[in-house]
Amino acid sequence: MGNLYDVAQQVNTALARKHEGDAIGLVLAKGELATRTGFLVTLISPTDPDDPAKVHALREAARDLGIAV
Repeated sequence: MGNLYDVAQQVNTALARKHEGDAIGLVLAKGELATRTGFLVTLISPTDPDDPAKVHALREAARDLGIAV
């Protein structure tokens, strides 16, 4: 698995924990993440190539949302 996939999994897990029991809040948070990164993080798969720009955008967006990765 690549770095992009690993970071995406960490962010998705953190969001799920943060919004446990709040499905609408989780959907809104994932939408905010997609808006900030420019791509749907939940669609990243283990076979996606590592893209340094995407990894950077994901880390920055996660930080802005209070998620440490």
